[in-house]
Amino acid sequence: MPVKANIFSSRPYAFLAEKIAAAPSEIDFRLGKIEHTRFPDGENYYRLLEAREIRNSPAVYVAGTVSDAAVMEMYNICSALVMEQCSSLHIVIPYFGYSTMERASRRGEVVIAKNIARLLSSLPTSARGNFVYMVDLHSLGTQYYFEGSIRPIHLTAEPLIRQMIADVGENPVLATADMGRAKWVQKMSGRLGLDSAYIMKQRLSGEQTEVVALNANVSGRRVVIYDDMIRSGESVIQAARAYDAAGAREIHILATHGVFVDGAVERLKGSGLFKSLRCTNTHVNACRFAADDFVKVYDITPVLAAGLEISN
Repeated sequence: MPVKANIFSSRPYAFLAEKIAAAPSEIDFRLGKIEHTRFPDGENYYRLLEAREIRNSPAVYVAGTVSDAAVMEMYNICSALVMEQCSSLHIVIPYFGYSTMERASRRGEVVIAKNIARLLSSLPTSARGNFVYMVDLHSLGTQYYFEGSIRPIHLTAEPLIRQMIADVGENPVLATADMGRAKWVQKMSGRLGLDSAYIMKQRLSGEQTEVVALNANVSGRRVVIYDDMIRSGESVIQAARAYDAAGAREIHILATHGVFVDGAVERLKGSGLFKSLRCTNTHVNACRFAADDFVKVYDITPVLAAGLEISN
């Protein structure tokens, strides 16, 4: 007999909640509804509709921590789900915002990723526990900021990344945009039997870097640059210039999270350096480019649906 569960989401992530509910699974999902009103003074009103259905059933809440407002909404809705006596609480965060602010490098810096983890850890605990699911964190250490009984579960988009690599063509060189993803690229290229390439950069100022070393022969080769997230795109553009100068035949970008701020896609496309840009739909911004010939968006739903640890 299938497990019956309620699934809720923030408005921007409703598309993923619907996809998870429709995915082949042993879980019979009911799409929950939330009434949300914003008052003229900026305050929010929330109400879980059909709240009687929540009691004694697992509850799933899908949202990204894409803004401070989204974080507070997550806390408020999840608190209400526990107060309505859901049997277990499952918080699905496809994109964990502030993930680059996971440690302080100067005195006085606020470690926001840690504070978000602490906030979610302070949620009231459901009868069978609280779980939080995250995908390809920028820093794996972030999951260990959660405290108390909440259980963090780190999911990986590796099956989709493998598909992206296969889709660009045969025998590419798997490359980094900088040394931040070097270990990941080394492991993945080893598993797939591919050559790898690494770039080393030197920081000139707070926002300026320059490429100082490239360790591989990419002349005449198809190069695939992987990064966990694409925000402005400047980092991969700088790396692509180095690979292009070294004779790469064509260059593709792969990323788990397509954050795409400040005209990033237009900038990447307009650079003339890349043949394609491939990412998943963990961030809502990526969905805006689903019909773009340059951008290929892969669905993260199978990873999320398979990762949910829900039982009666």
